[in-house]
Amino acid sequence: MPHPLAERIHNRTLQLLGSALLQSEMCEQLIQLGRADEVPATLAELRGSLEQAVVELRSIMAELRNGAS
Repeated sequence: MPHPLAERIHNRTLQLLGSALLQSEMCEQLIQLGRADEVPATLAELRGSLEQAVVELRSIMAELRNGAS
């Protein structure tokens, strides 16, 4: 059975980072398609994904410092 933190990293943090990666690629494509007016909203979504990933990783690190499994 996978470690609970490994599952949490996989199910939450990696999904958030994967979403951020897709959003960054979308920004590049929007620029190439001449749709630069849509980039700020996509960047805001990207920032939100990254902020959520940081919060999640900080929570996991706090659990590790406290000896939680």
